[in-house]
Amino acid sequence: MNIKRKTAFLNIIIYLLFFNIIQTYSNDTVKSTVKGIFIEFELKKNQDNRKNALQKSYLIGLERYLDWVTVSSKSSIGELLKIINPSNFVTSYSIESESFSAEKYSALITVNFDLKKIEKLLKEKNIKYYAGNGPETLILPLMSYNNQLILWDDPNPWFKSWIERPIDGNLTNFIIPDGDLEDLIIVNADDARNLNFKEIKNISIKYGVKKVMVPFLKIDETEGKITYLLRCFDGLRKETLNINIIKESDSKGFNIAMFDILNSFTRLYDDYWVYDNLKKMESQVIIEANIIYESFNDWIFIKNIIKKSNNVNYFRVSDISTKETYARIKVINENKFITELESNNLSIKKNNNVWNIKKYY
Repeated sequence: MNIKRKTAFLNIIIYLLFFNIIQTYSNDTVKSTVKGIFIEFELKKNQDNRKNALQKSYLIGLERYLDWVTVSSKSSIGELLKIINPSNFVTSYSIESESFSAEKYSALITVNFDLKKIEKLLKEKNIKYYAGNGPETLILPLMSYNNQLILWDDPNPWFKSWIERPIDGNLTNFIIPDGDLEDLIIVNADDARNLNFKEIKNISIKYGVKKVMVPFLKIDETEGKITYLLRCFDGLRKETLNINIIKESDSKGFNIAMFDILNSFTRLYDDYWVYDNLKKMESQVIIEANIIYESFNDWIFIKNIIKKSNNVNYFRVSDISTKETYARIKVINENKFITELESNNLSIKKNNNVWNIKKYY
C-alpha cells in the first residue's frame, strides 16, 4: 500500500513538472504594451486634463502598435483609427511621470492593449499582421563622415542617436553596446564594415545575442550641404538587408536628420521583421507530433531541439505523460526540420499527418 502511495505521489510530481513545461512553451511571445508615450498640452479649465491625456495616449499608443505589427501605411492606419474607439482596445495603463504647471500638463504614459480585440479587428479588416517579439539584436552603429569610418571614436553622432532613442520603440529589442575597452579590442570599425565573422561573433557572445546588425550611415558634407545614405547589414549572416534611406539637410538640421533616419530605419526594420514572418507563416506546415521517450531527460532533450529549431514557428504541448507527449508543431521548412531531427539522433515515422518522433537507442 505504501509503495502504491509513493508511486502515485511520484506520478503527481512528474505530472506537475511536465505541466509547468506546457505552460512555458505553449504561448507565443507577443508584444502588447506601448511604453514612453509623451503627452503635453495646455491646461483647460473645468476639464479632466488627466482623462484627456489618457485618451490621447490611447490613440497614439494604438497607432504606434499597429504601425509595429502590420506593414500598412501610416495613412491606412490613420483611416482605420477614425472608425474605432481606441479606448475599447485598452486593458490598463500606468502614468510613469506627470507634471502640472501654470499653463501646461505633461505626462509619460504606458498603455497595455487587448491583443484578442486587436486581432479580431485586423482579421475583420483583412489586414495581415505579426505581433511576435523579435530576438534581442545587438546594434553596431557604424558611420562614415567624409569617408572616415567611425564606430567607437568620439564623436559618433550616429551612435549617440541610438543611445538616446526611446526605450521600447519597436517589436525588436535593440541592444546598444557599452563601447568600453573590451568592445574596442573585440571589434573595430573596419571589422564592422567588412563584416568580419570572427570579430562580430565574439561581440555577439559577449552580449549574449544571436543577431548582430550593422546599420551603416554614410555622411558626406560639401559646402554646408549634408547628404546621408543608410544601409544595413546582418553581421553574422553577412547579408545586406533591403533597407536604404537617403536624406539631405543643412548643418542646422543635422541632429533632426539623424533622429529622422533612425526612426525611419526602426520602422522599416519592423516591416522587414513582420513581412519575413508573414512569409514563413504562409508557407508553414502544421503537424501533429507524438513524441516518445524512455525518461524525463530524453523528453527534455527532444523538446529543446524542437523549441530551438529555426525551422519551427510554433510548438504547443496538448497532452503529456511519463512516456509520450502529444504536440502541435508549425514547421517552416519540413525537409530541413526532418534533417535537423535526424542529425540529433531522432527517428521520424509519419502516419498520415501524425509524426512519431523518438530517440534512437
